Formats: sequence, structure tokens, C-alpha cells
Amino acid sequence: MSSRVLVILVLLLVVTSQLHAVEQAAIQIGSWSSEQVHITDLQVEINLQSTGLAINATAKQVQLTEPVGQLSNVRLRCDTLRWLSGQIDCQSGQLDFTHALWGNQKIAFNSKSRAEEENYQLTLTGIQLGQGSMNVQADYQQGQWQAELTGKNIALNSLVKFIGPYVNEKQLEMLSQWNINAVMNVDAELTGHQTRLASAKVSGKLREVMFADPTGSYAGEALAAQIQVALQIENDRWSWQQTLTIDDGQTYLEPIFLDLAEQSVTLSSEGQFNNANKTWQINSVKFAQSTSISANGELKGEATQLTHLQIDLSSVDLAQLYKDWLKPFIPGSSLSHLQTRGELTASLQWQPEQYQFQMNLQSVTIVDDAGRFAIENLEGKLGWTNQATVIPIDLRWSSASILSLPLGGSTLQAEASQNQIYFSNLSLPILDGELSLNDFQLSLDEAQGRSWQFEGVLSPISMDQLSPLLGWPTLQGKLSGMIPKVSYADEEIIVDGALLLKLFDSSTVIKDLRLQQPFGSLPQLYANIDINRLDLQTLTNTFDFGTISGKLNGRIHNLRLSNWQPVQFDALFETPEEEPGRRRISQRAVNNLSQIGGGPAAILSRGFMGLFEDFSYSKIGLSCRLMNSVCQMDGIEPAEQGYYIVKGGGLPPWINVIGYNREVDWPELIARLKAVSQSDGPVIQ
Repeated sequence: MSSRVLVILVLLLVVTSQLHAVEQAAIQIGSWSSEQVHITDLQVEINLQSTGLAINATAKQVQLTEPVGQLSNVRLRCDTLRWLSGQIDCQSGQLDFTHALWGNQKIAFNSKSRAEEENYQLTLTGIQLGQGSMNVQADYQQGQWQAELTGKNIALNSLVKFIGPYVNEKQLEMLSQWNINAVMNVDAELTGHQTRLASAKVSGKLREVMFADPTGSYAGEALAAQIQVALQIENDRWSWQQTLTIDDGQTYLEPIFLDLAEQSVTLSSEGQFNNANKTWQINSVKFAQSTSISANGELKGEATQLTHLQIDLSSVDLAQLYKDWLKPFIPGSSLSHLQTRGELTASLQWQPEQYQFQMNLQSVTIVDDAGRFAIENLEGKLGWTNQATVIPIDLRWSSASILSLPLGGSTLQAEASQNQIYFSNLSLPILDGELSLNDFQLSLDEAQGRSWQFEGVLSPISMDQLSPLLGWPTLQGKLSGMIPKVSYADEEIIVDGALLLKLFDSSTVIKDLRLQQPFGSLPQLYANIDINRLDLQTLTNTFDFGTISGKLNGRIHNLRLSNWQPVQFDALFETPEEEPGRRRISQRAVNNLSQIGGGPAAILSRGFMGLFEDFSYSKIGLSCRLMNSVCQMDGIEPAEQGYYIVKGGGLPPWINVIGYNREVDWPELIARLKAVSQSDGPVIQ
């Protein structure tokens, strides 16, 4: 028996009762069923009033089709039921029932129906959703329907409970794993046909929003948001427009943390989804976070696969952009502690296996907190692509620095294509000299990672300017040299061939130079160094060691510096056999060499020591093999119970300096060298 038949039966009973001047009728039905409803213990009372009929119906249970399910203790009351010209109206109706999910409901309603025209209007007020409520106004005509919903103070967790029957088990399981809560006011306008939704306009305000996933990777607290969504569905094609603004609270979306009370965000989008072939297109997506970042883009995809991406972004506050959106992705790296300022714009075009990135910089300054590098007032454009199309790079800056070494302003013109950047020349002013980098090439390979290489020339730099910056004593002379091919790959810098330097009137050749993890926390440097004809007069005057004249050859092989501190080398310095010329050593230099070779235990073999300021020598030399923080020391040849550091010779007076300590703790040796550099020298009486 259909519901329409039931209504007609009730009305016939009323009419029949009227014929017999009966003003009240009652119906009791133990069980009544149709395809969509099953009613138990139905009781209907009908009263004839001057304004129409009054109906009061109760049922112990009403079983409706899913997802509604079972209603208990159902009571329907209609104080004014009118049937006029085929239209049945119910005003001031009241529907009470109990539902397992919806709880106890007391819903007021008004209804109008014209069954022959398939036109029904229904207004429901006071639907309880947890601590909130919702009103519904609906109009149905010949399969087409529209509805307006107004909700107040609706808790999202209770809404999830209500919509549970309408989502699949997988979605419900995912929701159950999240901790979600919010309170919202919402207004919605819905249209549809039969059981299908055709359009929806939803606007709402959310407050006290909190969410967290099981792993803590995504969380939000005390968020406040406004949202507007418009949805149109035609056949299998869905179109939408949405705007979301969040202006309070804090959120963490691994690895990004945002304080939205300080920097509100707005996200809007417009797009389509084709349910038939599972393709989607976002014609416009806009994201803005105060002055930090503003982005516009378009995306296309199929199912969960992105097939096209175009994004343009800008920032007038690079410091905020770095703090919020760049730094979280590079924790622990050499770029994770920077001071930044300036403005930039950028664009990214991407599709499978093809991408192109370009950026324009304005007044950009980047300073590493650890003092490893800095660049000031960087301007211009740069880019990167894996395509054959060439992107020109044109940059200029006012000043820069690497470690403690200042670099002057310069310009760079280069080209980027096929995951490479190339430029033929870059001149970097360094103090009063210049470093020229030639044939520079930077490559990025998915399998081999990042690599670069170049050749260069170092024009003379005054050592009296350079040495204090490197933490050295003030040195005299010029530093210059040829830089052979330098390459970087697998976090290692390798110098092919020999690096030639001119220092203290000598030729210093550095070979086998390589540096591992140059920007890591523990850089390792390896090299073999040969020094030819070092002028001792210039060297000893520079270090205030005492005066020694003559030349010195030397080598530092198997050198290893760990975090720029020596941990291993095999060093030897000695007078070249073939070197002619005057060889003299002062009283102070003798004393200092004796301290290095043995300190108080060293024995000076001196004749007429107190009468002369300097002495002649035939040969001078010292060696140190450093391993495990111990220096194995030796001199130019064995001596009785020791080794010669200085061996007298030539015209008298001459002197021998003999060392006795073969093993010296490296920190102790460094301490001795510092003491030597700070001493006032011996007093000769």
C-alpha cells in the first residue's frame, strides 16, 4: 500500500464520517508496509475543525530506506490540514521522533502538496545537530527540486556522525583516524533532479577549528575561517568555484608551520571535474599570505596524476617567504640559517618530463648566519630548465663574501638549458686582486646529482690585506696563481693538476687537492704541497720569529684537515743543497728553534754565544709527521741523543741547535709555537 493510498483512505474516512455528522475519527493499524516504509503500531486521530482537519498520528517505529533507517516513537501532528482544489496543506505541523544518530528530534514543519502535479513544498525548522540546529526549506516539482539550508552552531564532529551513512567505508575509516572538530554557521542553496544533485551554493563561517592526523604530520588549532563554494553538476561534468580565508589560529602542515593570526591566508579556485573519464582542470587557483607570497596558477590532471602545472608567484617580503615556505624544507643544510630581504617574482611551467623555472630578483640580500657566505643587493633574472630552450641569466650585485673573504660587486651573464648553466667568464674582485672563473658549467643529473666545474686565474692579492681575514699573522708579498680545472660532484671538490701560488718569493705547488663536504658540518680537505726556495728572511721577519737568512725547500704531503684543523701530514723543511748564499741565524731564532725542538731540554752548542748577535750555519731543517695528535719530529741529521735542527758551518761564529724530543703532542707543539710568537727573545749579557 503506497503512502498516497493511505492518505486517500484517511480522507475517505473523514468524508464518510462527515456524511454521518461525525467530527472525529480514529484509525489503528498494527503493521503497515510498502516498498520504502514499514510502520508499526500506527494510530491516526482526525478531528474536523472550522479551519480544516487536525491530524495526530503516532507510530512505535517507522522503518525507512537507508540511509535514514529506523525512527522510533514517531509522532506527527498537523493542526490545520486543508484539502482544496487538489492541494493539501499542513500548517504548524510538528514531527517528533528518535533516531540512533540524530537523537531526539522535535521538528516543526509546514507543507504543501499537489499530488497530481507532483509538486510538494516543505519547510522544516529546529532540526537538532548536536548542540546546533538547522532549518530546511524544500520545493519539489516533477522530479526537479531545490532546497535552502541554514545551520547555526553546528559542531563538525557531530556533522560527520550525521553524514556517516552517506560516505563509503574507506572514507569513513579515514575520517575516524583524524581528530577533527569545529563549530560552524552555514547557509546552503541546493538544486537537483530526482536523487541527483545539480547545483550547490554554500557559505559558512567556521570557528574553534582543530584537526590532527594520527602521525601529527598535519594539525591545526583555534583556526577561524570563512568559506564559499559554488558547485554545478551537468551530466558527469562538475564545475566549482570556492574561496577559503583563514585568519586566526595556527597550523602545521609538515614541514610548514603558519601563524595565521599574524599572516592570514586566502585560497580560491575555479575548475571542472569530468567524472566519466576522471579528468580535472583547475582554470584558476590563487593563494595569498599577506606580503609573504601571492600565487596564481592553473593545473590539469587525470585521477590522482598531475599532467600540467603553471604557477606565477611573487613576494614583497623575502624574509617572511624564506621563514615560512623555504626554510622548513632545508633543515640542517647549509641554507637553513639565513638572513634574507628583498622582493622576487617567479614562474614555473611543468608537465611530465618537462619543466621551466624563471625568477626575477629585486634588491635581494642573503646572509648566512654562520658567516660562510653573503651577497648584497642582488638584482636581475635567473632560470632553470631541462628543455633545450635557452633561458638567459643576467645577475648583478654590489658585494659578496665567502667565509671571511670579501668579494666586490660584479655581474654574471649566463645561459641555462637542459639542466645546465654555463658562462664563459665571471670576474670576482677580491681585495686589490681578482679571481676570474672561466668556462663554468653547473649540471643537475637525476642519477649523479649536482656537479660543477671551472678553470680560473687569481690576479695578485696583497697578503697584508688577505692574511688578517684568514686569521693568519700579517704576511707580506702577493698571492697569485693559476687555477686548473676545479670540479664538484658527490659533495667533493677536486682540483685537477697543480695549483700554483707565489708566496714569500717562493713557488708553492698544491697537488691532489680535494675537499669533501665543503658546506657540511665537518669538511675534510686533502692535499700535497711542495714549496721551492722559500725566503727565510721574509718569512721570519713576517712572523717575528728572529732573523734567519737563506732559502728553504719543503713539502707537506698527505695533508688532511678536518673541519679546517690539521689531523694528519708528513712535513719536511730543509736547506736546499744546491742553494748558495749567506746563511745566518739570530740569537732569538736560535732560542725559538730550541724551544720547538725540545724546550728547556734542548741543548745549544754555542761558542762565544754571548758575544755575537747572529751565527752562521751550514744547514737548517725540521720535520714533523702528524698522526693521532702526535708529531714525530726529526731534523736534518742525527746527533748524539737527538737530531740537528741547525748545524753550524761557514765562517765563525757558528752554532748547532739540537732537538731531543722525538714525539710531541700536537696541541703542545701549537702552544710552543704560540709562546715563541709572543716571547720577547733571550737576554744576552
